[in-house]
Amino acid sequence: MKPSSLPSSRITIPTFFGMFLGGGFVGIQVSHVLAPDSGLAEFINFLTFPAGFMIGVIFWEGTAIPAAIRRFIHLYSSGNRSSERVRINTVKSITPGTFAFVPALLITSVFAGFIMAAISDIAGFFWVLCIYCFIGLVYGVICWRLAQAGYLPFPH
Repeated sequence: MKPSSLPSSRITIPTFFGMFLGGGFVGIQVSHVLAPDSGLAEFINFLTFPAGFMIGVIFWEGTAIPAAIRRFIHLYSSGNRSSERVRINTVKSITPGTFAFVPALLITSVFAGFIMAAISDIAGFFWVLCIYCFIGLVYGVICWRLAQAGYLPFPH
């Protein structure tokens, strides 16, 4: 993305917290449907998606390290270092590795799905696990696309 088309912090910060807290809200709603009147289900689901979101942020930071190393090597292997340094410091861009949200949220939702499948009386084990995999995948893809578009800021 071009620097001028990146969203401002007036949009990115509420989006970040909205996705984080929205995950807990969605988890509670899912627990009310699949395991009504279960405090354990509510607790697990309240933590599942925000925890996956934060793990995704950490994975995103980790996957950005190889890109930073490549940029550093390219900077010092090129002959014109001063102009390259200025260009790198002035260009805002989306840090690579935003796809890390998808596996992080899929992993946490599978773990929660196993626990919820054992607790749930509404649906069978397989269906509850499929529901959690689907919700985790959808939430992960939404986080990935928002981060890729610049609406989730890279942590500093």
